[in-house]
Amino acid sequence: MFKFTYFTSIFFVLTLLINSLNLSVFSLPNNLNKTSPPITKEKDWSIWQPWVDFPFDDIQVGLSNMDLGGMMDFEYSCFGSVSDENNTLKQETYWYRIADKVERIGQDNYVTIEVGCWLNNEFKSTTTLTGIKN
Repeated sequence: MFKFTYFTSIFFVLTLLINSLNLSVFSLPNNLNKTSPPITKEKDWSIWQPWVDFPFDDIQVGLSNMDLGGMMDFEYSCFGSVSDENNTLKQETYWYRIADKVERIGQDNYVTIEVGCWLNNEFKSTTTLTGIKN
């Protein structure tokens, strides 16, 4: 009887120890890139940033029908539909980056902006827009 109780106690302690080791391993994030693109600077571009943080006060976008239509095609390629129902998904999955090159035409400074939807640990689709810096 004593040996069985002793064995049960050791088995219980070992089980707790093994489970605590497993919990600490599984509690770490699997991969930070699953929810966002790699946050590294690529040549000629800024780093990727969430679309909800886009500096609309500093850069005007959607000035041409081509950009507006391009964004609708982009949304459709990301979600299979174009509707207000995608607004939450856009906030969670749309990312942008701005080209370093600024092109001056007349009094306006134009920049190229790339927008991508990050789904399943990759960009499902990307599009480019032209913006005017204020």
